[in-house]
Amino acid sequence: MSHSTYNIQWNEAQNQIKELLEYEAAPDAQKPETDRVSAFQTAAVIYIKYIQVFRKLEECYFQIVHPQKRIVLKHVLDGTMGRLLELKNEMVNLEFSEYHFFDDVLSDMKLTPADIEIPVPRYFTQDNEKDIKDRMKLMAETLAKYRLDETSDKKEEIKMSLEEAIKIIQVHERARQGCLRAKFMREIRAQEEREKMLSLQGASTMDPDVASTIIQKVWKGYSQRNKTLKLREEELIFIGMQPNSDTPTHHKDSPVSKVSKREEERVLIQ
Repeated sequence: MSHSTYNIQWNEAQNQIKELLEYEAAPDAQKPETDRVSAFQTAAVIYIKYIQVFRKLEECYFQIVHPQKRIVLKHVLDGTMGRLLELKNEMVNLEFSEYHFFDDVLSDMKLTPADIEIPVPRYFTQDNEKDIKDRMKLMAETLAKYRLDETSDKKEEIKMSLEEAIKIIQVHERARQGCLRAKFMREIRAQEEREKMLSLQGASTMDPDVASTIIQKVWKGYSQRNKTLKLREEELIFIGMQPNSDTPTHHKDSPVSKVSKREEERVLIQ
């Protein structure tokens, strides 16, 4: 998308912020609410609208190259995140829980759960890239030093010749095979005892009709499960929730590749 598109998106976000501030500053909105559920619903609606504004501003800040605009955008973005934290604290105090359910609010606003996901601002990593690298380097050095201290405290390994090692392995292997052989012989003796008891008591035989019914039931269940799994996979492929193995997922001329390449160029320009 062009720069004008993100300028328009920024303007829309600014208008939404203005409307929210006017709504929060209205005398009716400042009256104390006695109903806890109604107060939570009001805070949830404002919270979701601020999330939408935040997502637009974050995308604009990431895509716009103009340095002066980026400075202003960052101030607005920081203020929006601060207001989100305030609203989150209000909702926690109202529900006494860190987790909230916005099903009814999303249904009224005709939104999906994906529309209220809060992404991590990309300037957190881009603008602080040097600090992050220094921190990772310090952590790697500390871990390497800690591992070195651990290895120095360990006792020296017992050295043995190749013949001694082979003898130890042979002893353990013979013991393992002996245990398996003894277990196998116990199972054989138990099977012989069961057959002997059945021969004395008279083994019961199953009716051929009953046996065929059981076999048909098991086979029909197996085949139906396979058909259900195949239909489910085709449905997921049809609605786009699972890639089709017959179609290529990556192509240098695909729209996804072009968008990724354009974003990389913008980052280089910034």
